[in-house]
Amino acid sequence: NQQSKPRIIIVHGSAITPGIINRHWYKWLQAELQKLDFDTIAPSLPDEREAKDCIWIPFLLNKLGSAENAILIGHSSGAMAILRLCEQVKVQGLILISAGYEGNDDDQLWNWNKIKDNTQWIEQFHSSDDPFTPVHSSRYIAKRIQSTYHEFHDRNHFLCPEFPDLIDIIKTRCGLS
Repeated sequence: NQQSKPRIIIVHGSAITPGIINRHWYKWLQAELQKLDFDTIAPSLPDEREAKDCIWIPFLLNKLGSAENAILIGHSSGAMAILRLCEQVKVQGLILISAGYEGNDDDQLWNWNKIKDNTQWIEQFHSSDDPFTPVHSSRYIAKRIQSTYHEFHDRNHFLCPEFPDLIDIIKTRCGLS
């Protein structure tokens, strides 16, 4: 039933070189989910180099439409952006990949309880060999938001062309598997 399927928004991470949305698994995932009849978008975010909340959050709010039936998938700084977004809006689910809590974020208080209250479920992926996001910071987030946490030891920063685990999670969470 098309009506009951959530809208899925894929939020890329930041990048030094433009066009990150066309690298890694983002467009692959969008195409695979569209084959399953999900309304899926993978927008190219403005300010992809610095990924400032003041630019990304309004942009994402504009893309969300009716958020309560949405699944947000965020990678790296994109994962942190969707966490921030969920301090403000309710969504169906979150999938966080390489979400990193940095020590200097301590002064920018996070409302972990609001994030939990605003989501029906949260899945989180991290790899202990991630060179950009320390595994302890991802474990910290997982504990604070009580996500279903998947830790690997050989996936680096998930800069792969395909990411089938995400299809499996979405199918399971949407009752399709």
